[in-house]
Amino acid sequence: MGLLTVVTVIAKVIGALYRIPLTNIIGAEGVGVYQLVFSIYALAIAVTSAFHTTLISRQVAGLRALGEREKAKGYFVTALAESAFSALLVAGILFLFGESIAAAQGVTGGGVAYKVIAPAVLFVAFLSCLKGWFNGNMDLVPTAASLVIEQTVKLGVGITFAVLFRSRGAVYAAAAALFGVTLSEAVAVLVLAIMYLGKRENVGLSRASFRSVIRDGAPLRFGGVILPLAAFADSMLVVRLLTRYGMSAQEGVATYGIFSGAVNSIVNFPVVLVLSVAVAIIPVIARSKAMRDISSLKEKSGLTVKLALVVSLPCALAIAVLAPQAVRFLYPVFTAEQSALAMTLLRIGAVSVVFLSLTQIYASLLQSIDRAAVAAEALAISALVRVILLVVTVPRIGAVGIAVSTLASYFLTTLLDALKWAQYTGWAKNALKTLASVGLSGGIMVLTILAPAMLLRSSVLSLAVSAAVGAVTYLFIILRLHVFSPRELSAMPFSSITTRIGR
Repeated sequence: MGLLTVVTVIAKVIGALYRIPLTNIIGAEGVGVYQLVFSIYALAIAVTSAFHTTLISRQVAGLRALGEREKAKGYFVTALAESAFSALLVAGILFLFGESIAAAQGVTGGGVAYKVIAPAVLFVAFLSCLKGWFNGNMDLVPTAASLVIEQTVKLGVGITFAVLFRSRGAVYAAAAALFGVTLSEAVAVLVLAIMYLGKRENVGLSRASFRSVIRDGAPLRFGGVILPLAAFADSMLVVRLLTRYGMSAQEGVATYGIFSGAVNSIVNFPVVLVLSVAVAIIPVIARSKAMRDISSLKEKSGLTVKLALVVSLPCALAIAVLAPQAVRFLYPVFTAEQSALAMTLLRIGAVSVVFLSLTQIYASLLQSIDRAAVAAEALAISALVRVILLVVTVPRIGAVGIAVSTLASYFLTTLLDALKWAQYTGWAKNALKTLASVGLSGGIMVLTILAPAMLLRSSVLSLAVSAAVGAVTYLFIILRLHVFSPRELSAMPFSSITTRIGR
């Protein structure tokens, strides 16, 4: 499981960092176009298939735990057919009407980008179902392999084609990068299909009805569509709101690219570490629920939330302190004005790391006990609040309003999810002590990285020294304050070392 976790994290890191070189190749405006088109693509896969990984994983794990292998296979087959049908329909709409969608977003000639990305919607439908099947069978190796393939192909092909087509303008450069996404999904689904055929069980199937699959997936579909729908709302609102602040349309697109592409790439980097835990925990919690092992469910969920906090809080503090160095090092293509804006947005976005990480964990936990509708409600409320805040703040304070609205929505989602989870399972033991210990450890870490951050002129050297000193200090303090029990430490990598330090 340790090796699998490492592979999954590597794949997620590649995905989180992809937009950094892309931004430097096609610029703020180019990545703005990329993000505008990608927001529609994300909404398309959320509506059609993205939730099938969680749905199939949960159902298959539960049915197999009860010994009903035929029903598990039948459910997978029916869900796959439903996903493919809806994906084919939506992919056709994007391909045929992409030009009109792009025009509505203010991207002239953007239809070519939608034609390039449309086939990926169908590929993701098959891929999501295959991942769900393997995850539900407690075999995460195929999922990890697909993640590595997806991100590696997307990075290599997307960057290469972006370089080749950047001379033709922002739209074609963005479309070239999106071709990397489509090809990556095609390669990944081919590999997983081969792995599925190689591991196929010789059992019959008890086919589930389409109605039952649609009914079971409705809360997940609703919950999964909220964030992409919010991103879609951004793509339709933010540029117009920024023009009311005094920017031109071109400046608005570039600003949108700085926030959604450049800044969010850094903010999402630590979040993907937490998300890897969330993906792995769903089948485990579902199995505990199916077996009615409440003690195991509470123990595993409590450790998951604790890990999310321990990872996300120091990352948030480090990003806030080192924002100037990070922007200068990662985005040399930015003008002085763009760099200053990115630094400001990054410092605000750093706080979002904690709440976004906890939101991902609590949503996964709620989904694993058949409470996806609760997580969806929290997301819906927060998304609505965010849109209202955007309309109120952006015309008055510009791009800062985007970051503030996003932070407020993540905080609200975390609060609502945490309250509901506590209602179902009770509050975790020593929660306040854990929060205080992690906060104290993070504060001490900040003090140790201030000196290299302020004294070293080189952004690269400053980041490297600060990261090394801060990580060692934080880990040492966390262990000395006994944030993790000896039993929890024994289940982690390098347990012999960490247990000795924590004594």
